[in-house]
Amino acid sequence: MDTAGTKISGLFHVDDSFKNKIAYYHLLAFLISLPFDRFYSTIIFLGFIMHSLLYLRKDELKGLSSKTLILQSVFFITAISATYSISSNGWDILARQLAIFLFPLLFSISSFDFFKYRYRLMLGFSMCCTFVIAYLFFDAIHVIIHNELPIRTLASAAFLNHNFSEPLHLHATYLSLYVMLSLVFLLQLLFSQINRWQRICFTISTFILCAGLLQLGSRAVCIAFLVVINIAPFFILEGKKRLFVFLTAMLISFSGILLITSFGFLRERFLVELKNDFEERSNILKNDTRLQRWEASYDLILAAPIVGHGSGTETPLLKEIYFKRKMYSSYLNAMNVHNQYLSFLINSGILGLLIYVSTLFWGFRLAFRSKDLLLFCFLASIAVVSFSENLLVVNKGIFFYSLFFSFFIFSQKKRLQQTPA
Repeated sequence: MDTAGTKISGLFHVDDSFKNKIAYYHLLAFLISLPFDRFYSTIIFLGFIMHSLLYLRKDELKGLSSKTLILQSVFFITAISATYSISSNGWDILARQLAIFLFPLLFSISSFDFFKYRYRLMLGFSMCCTFVIAYLFFDAIHVIIHNELPIRTLASAAFLNHNFSEPLHLHATYLSLYVMLSLVFLLQLLFSQINRWQRICFTISTFILCAGLLQLGSRAVCIAFLVVINIAPFFILEGKKRLFVFLTAMLISFSGILLITSFGFLRERFLVELKNDFEERSNILKNDTRLQRWEASYDLILAAPIVGHGSGTETPLLKEIYFKRKMYSSYLNAMNVHNQYLSFLINSGILGLLIYVSTLFWGFRLAFRSKDLLLFCFLASIAVVSFSENLLVVNKGIFFYSLFFSFFIFSQKKRLQQTPA
């Protein structure tokens, strides 16, 4: 571990070449900007591209490998399927997914030591997410006091899920992904050798992030988090300590489930709404359910099972089915299928889905082989959330996938060289 990286004061003091210092500050700024408007992360990303090209040397092109192509595979799926798409939306999606092509490429040709600065960059990201969640709680309490409402209003649907993340104009699921990754990183730090004040600071941060994760109310992310913390002991510990931490993780999981079932607003969000979302037909006064949108996709998938209908055709084709099935809420809001796996089947068929799943499987294999908890956490969140969201058609999901996948793969380079295949 980069011991300097566990010190907050060490975040902005980098002992390296001028080129690598600029790369570090670009990456740190990009990570810190993720929970905010995409304008900032896009500008910083463009700066990182210009910096990488400005300092590019011919010998650095040797860093290109099959690993780079695997990380870019989703972009290539979209590019190929856009060529036979009947919709111009395919090229718009391809433009948005340029980050999936560029991050692996830029990381491959960079001389920057991602392994060295991995923990330092993740600490900056985690501290930023902690401050963001603390701000959202402060903002919610300020609204409650201003409107002379009882403080228990915070524990209600009025401040849950998207209502909680609204001040940032950010989808609750994507903010939950950032929070989960930060939370697992800080929990991992608590089991490392840190001083007393760092332990106090990180413990407070974990409580804030845990509260934020519940308040954001993303069911998929919470499920992924429970999976990760129960498997985490097998990544970071050995012997009796592993058993103790595993039992502790089980206790935390049980306590979380008990908390959800005990509070009405959490039970409504995590259990009742989940049940309603998988009903065959929702009440006429409610929105169409996720299950209905999935069922609407089946005919499209069967019509072109091998290569799909082409990138960008998902929403236009689904809208026709929504109208025929009187799913007017989904039609008027131009809802996608809300399932990344089904989305691949619609747009690029079985071939596209197989490439996506194979890429995730490749990443899981590396995570287990190198005992990389953060890579496993990232992939688990992607795999689970892909059942409920189209991650790879929106800016925040694309940046999350492209940056962290490449970052965790390239920051474990030294570790993998020491690990037999």
